[in-house]
Amino acid sequence: MSIIDFIKGLFGEEPNQSSNVVEDKSVNSDVMIDKTPTLENVARFVIKTRKSKCADIQRYFQIGYKLSGDLMSQLQQNGILDNANNVLVDTNISDDKLTKLLSQATPDTIDCHHVSSASGFEIKIISSSPINIESSIKTYIPGLSNYECYIVFDTETSGLSPQQGHEILQIGAVKYNTRTGETIDTRSIYIKPSPNCVIEPAALRVNGIDIEKLKQTGVSKGEAIKTFIEFIGSYPLFAYNAPFDMRFLKSTCEMVNVPLPTNPVCDVLAMVRKLSLPTENNKLGTISEHFGFTGGNYHEAIKDCDATNFVLRKIYFNEEGKPVGKSVDNIHLNLHKGGVALEPYIEQNMLELDVYSRLTGEYLFTKNIRQCAEKGIYVSYNTVKDLEGTLWTTDYGIRLHEESRGKLEPDIYYGKRIIDVYSRTTGEFLFTKTLEECASLASSLSQKKIANATIEMSWLGEYGFRAHEQEPQAKIERDFTYGKRLIDCYSKEGDFLKRYDSISDIVTELGFAGDSPIKTMLRQDKITYNLNGYIFIYATSEQPIQKIEGASLTKEAKRPIYVFDIDGNYLNVFLKITECTAAYGLQAEGVRRCLSAGKPQYNGYIFRYSNTPLSEEELAAAKENYAYRETSKVTN
Repeated sequence: MSIIDFIKGLFGEEPNQSSNVVEDKSVNSDVMIDKTPTLENVARFVIKTRKSKCADIQRYFQIGYKLSGDLMSQLQQNGILDNANNVLVDTNISDDKLTKLLSQATPDTIDCHHVSSASGFEIKIISSSPINIESSIKTYIPGLSNYECYIVFDTETSGLSPQQGHEILQIGAVKYNTRTGETIDTRSIYIKPSPNCVIEPAALRVNGIDIEKLKQTGVSKGEAIKTFIEFIGSYPLFAYNAPFDMRFLKSTCEMVNVPLPTNPVCDVLAMVRKLSLPTENNKLGTISEHFGFTGGNYHEAIKDCDATNFVLRKIYFNEEGKPVGKSVDNIHLNLHKGGVALEPYIEQNMLELDVYSRLTGEYLFTKNIRQCAEKGIYVSYNTVKDLEGTLWTTDYGIRLHEESRGKLEPDIYYGKRIIDVYSRTTGEFLFTKTLEECASLASSLSQKKIANATIEMSWLGEYGFRAHEQEPQAKIERDFTYGKRLIDCYSKEGDFLKRYDSISDIVTELGFAGDSPIKTMLRQDKITYNLNGYIFIYATSEQPIQKIEGASLTKEAKRPIYVFDIDGNYLNVFLKITECTAAYGLQAEGVRRCLSAGKPQYNGYIFRYSNTPLSEEELAAAKENYAYRETSKVTN
């Protein structure tokens, strides 16, 4: 079948059916139905097969969901199906009776809040081919806030289609203040029907208009159009199912030879359909009551204007009277704030979140879940609905919206956090890196460990990590417990004597035979003794401590004993006092006294723990003492 035949079939014209009558293997074998998707063919299919689901019609006639739904709606209007899509017509219905039932179908777009079908079923919107005015009708009027006023209008008609001779019986128009939504002025214009007007009883039952009274009191079409055009001025127009009203308005203007007004026109119903509201249908009464409108008297033009304006204000304006724009997301958010129930998945997306910088903790903005997703911040409702603290995600910190907002503490474990790095050995500044880069310095480092060390200002591995400063310090106090450690030397009374770079320097200068006794003292937790009159501790600060607690108990450590003669000439070296006494025939006590500086010489020998050359003062004292001892021996 050609596309032309298909289109003709939709509007009741007989296409070339020779190749379309086939046997339907899914039903009784004796049922043969034309597969052209006309209303009559669909009716025959439903009646004969008793299959009345959209899917059945789609599959058999190979059409889309929307078209199959429209055809089923027309079958309901003509009494072939009930509201639950049960077949009401007997299988053996004659062709004449079926044709008579189907003759009630209406090809034009039907206004769901204006009429009911003659069969008693409420008429559902059925789309047909658009006329030229529909392309100019909008779902939102740009620059709405620039208008001081706007007009909501509604028509009550004698039927469904001006092409079938139906006419406007009443035009209702209300002028509203754009900022406040308050009524400024109204017009209710009743129009005398022309002699050729086709009047549907079903339409009169809905709108309640008395035709006989209208013929006597109504104004002419010319006067009605003139009054309407003067009233609307150049203000924007709003209507619920505007294409329906505009078709009748266009037809009436043509009858009186007056140009159709060129005011911007907005269809509120078209936007309602985009919002996917949790209502049974999109009728004006259903939607306005869902939005909280009370006292409606639908199908009376002025009352319908008020109901439409109530919906319009809820959709397009916030509580302050400012337009919210045409974004469906913004409208959903505005409805949500206004207490209008939305689909659960939409309401979940309306949950508002405060977003902060993960790096600095600064507040950035407040957005709902959907708006956050548009900025690349993806969070689920289930994740944040019971959130008590802060959720860190990518570069942001997320909190449930609060009216009072302050600065958050930044996420210390955030990889892009900036850290100043110092040498643990020297305390010198090395470089500035991100937390993530710092963790790559060594396999033993992790972002969490580094973050904790930064807070505690402790050392980790070879480094010291500190919070970043605009001007990092050139040097911080080094870790004296790490690497090459300095040693402070004190007297046994606790007075500071000297700082050494290493134990070997101590051994060399102070004449210890080895480093073991010094290491042992350095390892102890508490100073309990002195070592040959010295106390050694590791340095703990940049500047030495000048006074510590002394230790009177002395432990002798092996030290090389250097022997000099009375003139200061080096003679020998021994590791033990017993070796000295054996070599020179001396008493051990005399050697000890000489080593501890108790006497300058012993029997012409000078004993020292150091091989440092003796000073003139030491030699003079030794000679004087030696001469005194020798004289004493002669005298005695």
